[in-house]
Amino acid sequence: MWLRLQGLSNPTASETDNKSMTGNLLIDSLISLAAIALMVGLAWVVFRAPPGPVTQDAAAERLAFDEPDFRPQHWLIDREGRAVMAEGAGGDIALVSRLGLDLVTRRFPAGAMRVFEEDGALVVRPSDPGSRRLVIEADGAAEWARKINPAGAK
Repeated sequence: MWLRLQGLSNPTASETDNKSMTGNLLIDSLISLAAIALMVGLAWVVFRAPPGPVTQDAAAERLAFDEPDFRPQHWLIDREGRAVMAEGAGGDIALVSRLGLDLVTRRFPAGAMRVFEEDGALVVRPSDPGSRRLVIEADGAAEWARKINPAGAK
């Protein structure tokens, strides 16, 4: 009795009978389904468009932010906009690629990058197991693969 006066006890079934939005289960269910459909539709409208391609301008801006001391001299731009690779003045290589909705950068000292040429494309195989293999299809990709990794080892 004392708990009931303090409001700490569970309500009885008769106290919760009419605690729905409209009092009608069918209308309540339709309102809930409409709210879910509205949320799914809004998410589709906001997130349906894939992110734009990685361009040289976007890569240069990201590199200026992430690696302010890196000065790109030569660029290799993927035809489909998946990634951009830049060679710095000291031989360092910077790789800018898309990860989700954002751009990420990786910087490799000269000679530390593992690449090979496959069907005219440059394939980047990172040494850390958490990174994904990246294929850059661009004019001059085979020359870049030979320049970066003269042995051409896979």
